[in-house]
Amino acid sequence: MSKILKWLVVILIFSIGGYMLAEWKMKHEIISFLERKVPDHINFSYDKLSINLLEGNIAFSDVAVVSLGKQTSSCEIRVNANELSIEGFSYWKILFQKSVYIKTLTLSTPHLHFKTCPKDPNNVVANKSNPINLLKEIFVEELKFESGVVEIWDANEEIELISVASLGLHLKDVATDPETITKYVPFTFSNYQIELAQFKAPLGEYENLQMASLVMNNSSIDMTDISLLTKYSKAELSKQITYERDHVSLTIPAISINDHNYVANKDSLQINFKEVKLIEPNLEIYRDKSPLEDFSTKPLYGTLLRRLPFKIAIDAILIQQGTIVYKEDAPNNVKAGALRFTNLNADINNLSNLTTVNNTVNIKLNANLMDAGALHLDWKFNVNDPHDSFLISGKLSNFYTEKLNDFLVPNLRTQTTGTIEQLYFTISGDEYTSSGDIKMRYEDFKFQLLNKERNGVKKVLSFIGNLFVNDGSKADENGFRYGTISVERTQHKSFFNYLWINLQDGLVDVLTSNGKKE
Repeated sequence: MSKILKWLVVILIFSIGGYMLAEWKMKHEIISFLERKVPDHINFSYDKLSINLLEGNIAFSDVAVVSLGKQTSSCEIRVNANELSIEGFSYWKILFQKSVYIKTLTLSTPHLHFKTCPKDPNNVVANKSNPINLLKEIFVEELKFESGVVEIWDANEEIELISVASLGLHLKDVATDPETITKYVPFTFSNYQIELAQFKAPLGEYENLQMASLVMNNSSIDMTDISLLTKYSKAELSKQITYERDHVSLTIPAISINDHNYVANKDSLQINFKEVKLIEPNLEIYRDKSPLEDFSTKPLYGTLLRRLPFKIAIDAILIQQGTIVYKEDAPNNVKAGALRFTNLNADINNLSNLTTVNNTVNIKLNANLMDAGALHLDWKFNVNDPHDSFLISGKLSNFYTEKLNDFLVPNLRTQTTGTIEQLYFTISGDEYTSSGDIKMRYEDFKFQLLNKERNGVKKVLSFIGNLFVNDGSKADENGFRYGTISVERTQHKSFFNYLWINLQDGLVDVLTSNGKKE
């Protein structure tokens, strides 16, 4: 063997040995670093550590992390993953530029388990975030969570608050530094993609929220098969409650959001959406009137928006081909009365609780009422008006009033006949009172009062009542009769009850007054 070949073999042996020694040294340094730098309240374990010095790759297999949540609002966080891999770790930057650079950080099939803190005032102080002293800048070119599972439980791990069957997360250009790490969002990033499947969460004591899928990136959010459902049956809910409460079934096949962004400032959050589109939402509400009536004040929508714990600004909400069914069941009714709105389309503009912009919310709605008439509404209110002033106008055309009997008979013990050819109204009001004008063109409009069992007509009372109902013959040259509206709001009832009693007051005035325009 020549001397050159011998030296090459020696150099090769020393190179391999040096590389293996360097890998061993690097492993030792990483293990030592984790032992020294991982806080006492975090337990980090793994089955195997692999290193490739030439490519700058580090991989931990069968990773397990348990944190007592000293830096978060969760009292316990457990993370298990098949692998935590780091690719493209830059030794040059950490040695000479005092920064950490990683090309790709991947957490494979992570299972994230969170447990919230018990409601104890002492824990509020104990769990306040402590400042994180970061000495170096950290930059990750690409961060990936692959096929993750998320569970968030209550303090006793008896109620699952949030569950996600599959979570995928892809962030680009993730960075933090000693200043950024102390902010509300402790890192920055550029492009991102989030995908989740089978999201579930309870909304309070009575309703559950579910979603089949969500895909979110810098420009759009797309959700499918969203549902908000009362967790009890109608009969079971009535047993659970003391006061009246709606049984809710809301399903939305698809929601899309375009051009969205979020602004975090200290402990506040602002959500901005350019356009939100709801495709074929179906809302069914059932109210059992047997429980006690709740006499607490119901705030109007402006007040509700002002009370939100975050700021929101939505330029436009589009509702396409929606359906709303409201059923009300009084005691001893055989069949619940139903009020139906179908083929509902709505444009909602400038839905915002910001104080720095014009806060007049504009709503335009078109729907079929009871599949028997076309309804149009224009509704405006100012979110920042402390009196909750509003202006609402509308039109109802070609409505066969017999269709309302499904709702009137069981709930108001009345039934009607005749046709409302055209009805126009304008109402202005606030949280206490409202007034307005109404005009109506109708034909052969009559009503009948029913007996207690709702299976017969109180002929005498119905006859007397119809004596005061003008048959529409005494109208202007266009066939309209006119009336006025003046109403005091029932504070413990909803805005839609407020709207209904306004229309009821106006209809009575049209039918029983002289019908002339004032």
